[in-house]
Amino acid sequence: MQLKISFIRLGFLLTLLAWVNLPTGFVQASLLVVWAGVSWLIYLTRLEVAKTKRQVWLAQYLKSESFWQQRLQLGLLGKATQLLLALLFGLFLLLQLLVAESWLWWVLASSLILLAVIEKLMLRLLSTSAQTAYLMVLMRRASVFLVAGLLVGLTLLVRLHVSQPWLIGLSWNEALVLQLQLQGEAGVLPLLLRLSQTLDITWQWLLQNMLGNHETSGWLAIFVWGGVFVLQAAFCMAWVQLLAAAYFLKRGKL
Repeated sequence: MQLKISFIRLGFLLTLLAWVNLPTGFVQASLLVVWAGVSWLIYLTRLEVAKTKRQVWLAQYLKSESFWQQRLQLGLLGKATQLLLALLFGLFLLLQLLVAESWLWWVLASSLILLAVIEKLMLRLLSTSAQTAYLMVLMRRASVFLVAGLLVGLTLLVRLHVSQPWLIGLSWNEALVLQLQLQGEAGVLPLLLRLSQTLDITWQWLLQNMLGNHETSGWLAIFVWGGVFVLQAAFCMAWVQLLAAAYFLKRGKL
């Protein structure tokens, strides 16, 4: 099976890798611009899915040119909701990348190949059953969910095997005091980075102390660990949605 790794997607990866390695002053000065660009690309992917879902749902009941079919399409409120979600996803993605370890970049690089494989397979599976008008949208939507799910599992497996600071036996507050960087630095970016680092340290602390140990940690800890797992899924989803937006750049649909 011949695969084509999109140069646009590779460009996303290399651009973000170069950006996070810039001096802090340049990163802070360009954060809004990069955030806007990343969020807009994620928004395009989410908007396409939302509009198609609404269109297909309405087509089951209403004629294509009817008054209500036109009025009930995705409106301003729906687009604003998708834009807000894209902004949150984009900011979360960038903050996680700014504090990411080197192994995470290799995982993200592998997602380029993984997405190409899944897209190829999904296109073959759906080409004989999906309607032509919705084939590419359905292929992209299915690929995004599958690859994001695989990335969550892969990220968790790598976290369990890479070298981590020893946090067993420490309380959550003690772990933060020992591992949290940028303590006391002023500014919006350092504050956001501290929040992102807190999430990453929480990952490590939960994996070492409370994974599956509800008898000693309590159900609240299991609930918190599940919440962090959901955030990891959100990160992977944002990344794959960003990669999926390469379609719009390639087709000139911005």
